[in-house]
Amino acid sequence: MLSKFFDPALLRLAGYAKPYKRLITLSCFWTVIVSSTTAVTSKLLGLLTQKGFYEQDPAMVIAAPAALILITLLYAVALVMSNYTMTKVSQSMLVTVRAQLYNNMLRWPLEQYQRFSSGEASSKFVNEANIALSGATQAAMILVRDSLQVLFLFGLLFWQNWQLTFVSCIVGPVAAYLLGIIRRRIKAVVHKGQRAIADTLSCVQEVYGAHRLIKISDTYGFEKERFRKVNQAIRRTTLDKKKFSSLGTPVTQVVAMMGVAVVVSFALMQARSGALTVGDFITFLSAMLFLMQPLQKLAGLNATFTAIGVAARSIFAMIDAPVQKDSGKVVLDRVKGFIDFENVYVRYPGSDLEALKGISLHIRAGEHVAIIGYSGSGKTTMINLLPRFVEISEGSVKIDGIDVRDCTLESLRNQIAVVSQDVFLFDASIRENVAYGCPEATQKDIDAAIEAAALTEALKDLPQGLDFKVGEGGRLLSGGQRQRISIARAFLKNSSIVVLDEATSALDSKSEHQIKQALDRLMKGRTCLIIAHRLSMMNNIDRIVALQEGLIVEEGTPSELLSKNGLYAEFSRLQSSLRHLEPR
Repeated sequence: MLSKFFDPALLRLAGYAKPYKRLITLSCFWTVIVSSTTAVTSKLLGLLTQKGFYEQDPAMVIAAPAALILITLLYAVALVMSNYTMTKVSQSMLVTVRAQLYNNMLRWPLEQYQRFSSGEASSKFVNEANIALSGATQAAMILVRDSLQVLFLFGLLFWQNWQLTFVSCIVGPVAAYLLGIIRRRIKAVVHKGQRAIADTLSCVQEVYGAHRLIKISDTYGFEKERFRKVNQAIRRTTLDKKKFSSLGTPVTQVVAMMGVAVVVSFALMQARSGALTVGDFITFLSAMLFLMQPLQKLAGLNATFTAIGVAARSIFAMIDAPVQKDSGKVVLDRVKGFIDFENVYVRYPGSDLEALKGISLHIRAGEHVAIIGYSGSGKTTMINLLPRFVEISEGSVKIDGIDVRDCTLESLRNQIAVVSQDVFLFDASIRENVAYGCPEATQKDIDAAIEAAALTEALKDLPQGLDFKVGEGGRLLSGGQRQRISIARAFLKNSSIVVLDEATSALDSKSEHQIKQALDRLMKGRTCLIIAHRLSMMNNIDRIVALQEGLIVEEGTPSELLSKNGLYAEFSRLQSSLRHLEPR
């Protein structure tokens, strides 16, 4: 029912305040005190004028100033306590929402990472969450405090003179109509502003990551122009938002002052007929003037709540994005490593094309199988089915005879180690990066993994050895050092199944030879799936599977496939010709 009158996103946002009812109740207690002080002050000013100036009561010389000071002190204490308790609530809510955003993002399926850019996701964490929650609690505090203040002041006005109060109420509908027009314009501008901020974050992140490409391409002018456009977009939307939001307060003030002018005219007419004393008029006038500030603040909330509603909807779109289902019940212990692809079809969301078309393949425990094919043939899709990075559309993938969809994600992924060409390192020490995902690993385990990955010699050249901070994305290390850390992770994980996805494609010949030796040690005694274009990775291969347009077109040992003069033979001839072109 409330959603008919209030923004559903704001109502949902308010639901995050439920655990903090005590703090909110305490804040409301102090807020009532803050709100009531203006009405009391108005009454005191009327009494002071009537008794002190008009009737010249000597008691008012001490009583009136003392009462005003006492009320002011009470107002100050109550305001500080109200602000502090509500800030505590807002920050607690902000922690909850950001944690929910982060936890959901960790469990997104692949298509959700493709749906939201890194700039959009960053903007929701940093900008929109802060607008929605810090802004919402501040706005709610103003709404409650100033609404109560208006209520108390109107109560005083009705008690003092209901006829004048009735005249003053005619300004309300006029102000509400004008504010409604302003609100609709602000909503559109806020949407554009959030998009502009997300674009700016994406632009900065891309330039930071692509600084080498920008330098070698000499695209400084292009990048400056690209940033100028998104930067100007933020400026335009900010100015538009300020322009429309700033209209709310003066519009309310002008309309309210017109009401005051009418009231003063009626009051003077009543005073001439003796129906209104000087003290009553001062009380009424001061109460009306005190009404100006809370009414202006409440009018300003028009823009604030519009921006909060837009930010909240944006956040909830990310929170409500579906996470990967973990409905499996089977908890895998250490598997032997048998893998079966049974008539597997894969269609990505939003695409009518099939990435894999009826793939069937049996892999024995401990077997080393290379998967080759041109780009787009389905190699990466195929290996991504094992840890369920990609979901099967039809058919099944089994490990030791158990469908991967029947296994818990945690136990399934514990059976698989991945070494790829895109090594991601956290901005932490080498020790922390090697042990990532293995919190129970001892120093002895880490040392053994580093030794097996041929990383020991490289550590001697680094200032702090294992405690050396690798920098963002491992930028302070060479490509070979980063790849060795990735291999050390795989050794430490000690899984039965290893996936090598172009593990040496980004390395020079010398580094490739050293990494290849470490990979041979890693592959020993494990089931291995290898995606590689380089023939050097085919030395210890038991079988090769060739993919083309989502279908298996060849399968056999390297010698068998060479004799067939098919896709693998074509790859072999191409690699041989490229080796002849390499400088000696």
